[in-house]
Amino acid sequence: MTTLNESLVIALERSNGRDSFLTGAETLLRLLDNIIRDPQNGKFRTVRLENKTIKEKLLACSGMKQLMLEIGYVEVNGTLSLPSNVVIAKLRKYRDFIAERMELCKNPGAAKPSTSKDVQQPLLEAKERVVSVPRPTIRAGSAFQKRIAFPKIVCARNALLQQLELLSDQVMQYEDEELLESGRNLVPLETLKTRAMEKLRQVQKLVKAGTFDGEEPWLEDLILEELVGWFKADFFRWVNALPCTVCGNEKTQQVDSRVEDGVRVEVYKCCNELRRFYRYNDVEKLLHTRCGRCGEWANCFTFLCRALGYEARFVFSTGDHVWTEVYSARQGRWIHVDPCENAIDSPLMYEHGWKKEISYVFAFSKEDVTDVTWRYSNDHQKVLKSRRTCSERELLDTILKLRAKRRGKLSEPRKAYLRKRTLWECLDLLATRAPTQAELEGRSSGSMDWRLQRGEQKLNTFYIFIPNEQEIRAKQFNVRYSCAKDTYERFLKETTGVQVLESAKDWQSRQYTSENVFRKEEHDWKMVYLARTEGTERGSVCWKFDFSIQGMRVRDIKLKLDSMVYEGAKVELVYFTDEGKPTTNLQSLVGSGKFTIQARLSGGKMWQHSQIFRQGKHAEDYPFELNVQFM
Repeated sequence: MTTLNESLVIALERSNGRDSFLTGAETLLRLLDNIIRDPQNGKFRTVRLENKTIKEKLLACSGMKQLMLEIGYVEVNGTLSLPSNVVIAKLRKYRDFIAERMELCKNPGAAKPSTSKDVQQPLLEAKERVVSVPRPTIRAGSAFQKRIAFPKIVCARNALLQQLELLSDQVMQYEDEELLESGRNLVPLETLKTRAMEKLRQVQKLVKAGTFDGEEPWLEDLILEELVGWFKADFFRWVNALPCTVCGNEKTQQVDSRVEDGVRVEVYKCCNELRRFYRYNDVEKLLHTRCGRCGEWANCFTFLCRALGYEARFVFSTGDHVWTEVYSARQGRWIHVDPCENAIDSPLMYEHGWKKEISYVFAFSKEDVTDVTWRYSNDHQKVLKSRRTCSERELLDTILKLRAKRRGKLSEPRKAYLRKRTLWECLDLLATRAPTQAELEGRSSGSMDWRLQRGEQKLNTFYIFIPNEQEIRAKQFNVRYSCAKDTYERFLKETTGVQVLESAKDWQSRQYTSENVFRKEEHDWKMVYLARTEGTERGSVCWKFDFSIQGMRVRDIKLKLDSMVYEGAKVELVYFTDEGKPTTNLQSLVGSGKFTIQARLSGGKMWQHSQIFRQGKHAEDYPFELNVQFM
């Protein structure tokens, strides 16, 4: 009978941050899985203590070495080796229990308590116990192929038109009642509602004070914002390539692509090992795997929107990307939502930020198929010239047939309502506008290499702060940034308090340039900050100000820019005057009409050792603030 020391696993979980525990535990599971799968292969039984992956991902987890020794590993000549006399049944027990604790760590509130036996935790008080809980049941009422099986009505041989019917049928899988119930059980809805209510209260305070510019949002729209953030941060994981389970290489090469049982499979190779990445279309599978690229992200997120009762559409672009649209009853229109980017209502971001060519974009729901291309471009003439895959007449006929197919069993009042709403949407699609600053940003999902290969990464915004009429009259300019909210605010200081003039989401939306910097969220420590991207030695962010256009010059200037450094790292502030000369003296900017502020991050032993704007995820203060008085 093999024994299992559950308390050591619990201690490992409790004595490390969430991300550290999950990273270390996942690495250990790979080691155990390799041995269980091929117990006679000696190379799987030994790991070198100096291996980078072992040091940084496995042994960096406090208590991991003690757990491995308990499992049966022995330390010999700078290695940890598992003797052949350690029985596989013992490894399976540890593997299954660690996997269970990982699942609970990822979804602490998603499951209901069971009557499993209590496990004593040495790091807690002697009487405290942790109760193991089962993973929420995920199941559909019928198999995937049955859920999407509908009579075909598109007779055209054109591949695009055939794909429209395929995608139109595929979204019907979202309407399975058992699957919808499974989805609802996975979403921490009460937590999202609480966060949304807090936002709504803040807006209502601004409305009452007369300082809110715009219409008061509905709670449903704010919950959607929280759902997108939770999905990206806590639920789904991006996959560039499958890491090697032997050497830890995270940039393995794809050597094959095939179809197995109707599922497209990517095959990766490293250290003579093959690993398969299944590109599932079945949302039931995705609720289990919770990883993938934009296809899996949009598929799963659109389904969860349906599970929460939102009218949601799966959006497909021939430019090799997919996302979601959600209907806002408050605004009376469909809202663009990209869960990969945590982006809402930024439809021009693909054309202007990613530099994608827009030709065909279609939206699919249980009641509709719509050509929404025009929402995602503001150059409609250019789009028309690029649409050569089929005739516009053929395309319209196909869309009308598919729309009739989806609406065939609806009531007459519902059909009439949808016809009216479709008409209003068509009118809305005819309008064009200039892109916002947020829509000019490059892509954030995927590795840097992956994005650069696709030509979608953009590091320069070239935004310049120029004073408006109110600031000129008040002879002052003030801007601040909250990393917790990822929001800039321009404001006036008045005797009665602060008057916010403008808010802008995303730290890059008001930068001039940046290099090798990203916004990091620590979900275990609940902290956020800007830091260098992993694997880089230096990073920088620049903000540019030009007051000279209106003839204004600096009389007085104050700057708050919070930073944290560790292990000998540095954060340097450099200022560039009208003439472009660098200086470290802030007061040398007095008398200037324009200047640039640059934060330089460098040094330390790891990328996160130099940080700016570090604060709690729910902090209310502003770690960056610039105050200027004009002459």
